[in-house]
Amino acid sequence: MKATLYRGDCLDVLAAMEPESVDAIVCDPPYGLGFMNSKWDALPPGVDWARLCLRVLKPGGHLVAFGGTRTVHRLATAIEDAQFEIRDMVSWIYYSGFPKSKNVALSIDKGEGHPNRGRAIPTASTYQASDTDQAHKLTSNPVGPYEPQSEAAKKWDGYGTALKPAQEPAVLARKPLTGTVAANVLEHGTGALNVNGCRFAYGDPAWPGPQDNDDTSRPIYGHAGLPGDRRGAAAAGMFGPAARPGVYGGGDLGRWPANIYAHPKASRSEREAGCERLPGRTGAEATDRTAGSAGLDNPRAGAGRTADRVKNHHPTVKPIGVMRWLCKLTGGQPGSVILDPFMGSGTTGCAAVLEGFDFIGIEREPEYMQICEARIRHHMGALFAHGVQVIETNDRLVLDGGQH
Repeated sequence: MKATLYRGDCLDVLAAMEPESVDAIVCDPPYGLGFMNSKWDALPPGVDWARLCLRVLKPGGHLVAFGGTRTVHRLATAIEDAQFEIRDMVSWIYYSGFPKSKNVALSIDKGEGHPNRGRAIPTASTYQASDTDQAHKLTSNPVGPYEPQSEAAKKWDGYGTALKPAQEPAVLARKPLTGTVAANVLEHGTGALNVNGCRFAYGDPAWPGPQDNDDTSRPIYGHAGLPGDRRGAAAAGMFGPAARPGVYGGGDLGRWPANIYAHPKASRSEREAGCERLPGRTGAEATDRTAGSAGLDNPRAGAGRTADRVKNHHPTVKPIGVMRWLCKLTGGQPGSVILDPFMGSGTTGCAAVLEGFDFIGIEREPEYMQICEARIRHHMGALFAHGVQVIETNDRLVLDGGQH
């Protein structure tokens, strides 16, 4: 296997790549939400980027691109305007998001001159729920629900301005086929999704729905296409050896892959694996907060705020498990090439090599390129007992894991 990492603007690198040289694109572009006031997150990528992605993809190649819940429509429009076919929307579900909601009653009271209730006071503790290292951490004294002071505020007690985030959407698109799906697959090796390779095993927490495989417990669609009673249909002989695998769960194969995937956010140990020799930053530096400030004490500051040293300080790290599933779903046969134009901390690259694909990644920021290289080298080494060769020519790095 081979992973080729480019430093530079993705528009420049994509324009210089060979056309129709990539089997799939799996990426996590900027969401355009102004994350931590970063310039790189000012806007989602536009149609120029999407057209270049279309150019380098083989006919029938899939594109998976994550977006923010408030801006994914702009991302999808750019992809569709570039002549991709929008195939679906996949949601990564994680449950553990922190609500960024304004307390309406508190705001009303402040507007009427009532004093702020203050903030939680950090105290020494041996337990920190958000960190695996539980010794010598700081946590906060709990603060109870706000009690409105004015009559106007009491009417709006319990009202806020935002929901708790628990999912991130990704656009699933495909470059138009040449001919039929069968012809395209045979000619280019692209155009199909790896359904059996991505099924949910019964009991797999990636599927948050019912976890049994009892055919009599789920609804069916009868001859007229209307919901029917499974037990009555079973008694009528509609099920048995003639039932098609996968339609009602797939039997021993597992449940048909859905357009949702539940997975926890990346743990600190997963983020840091392979980065041990990097210089690192303090928790305050990694989250762009002042040490000892209320901003750093707030969980909204993000991952790494409580750490002594953060080696992987990229602020938006996807879980490897999610990206492995998406690479496997869209990548085609082992040895195919998966591209990530917004490499970030290299998670897609880690996922691609772990699933047996070649990888091309593009990252503009030198500080993040160090993290990408360290993490991908680590996971290449996990696959191969022999060493990893590093070749650097100008702005190009080639990571070569063994012979190929």
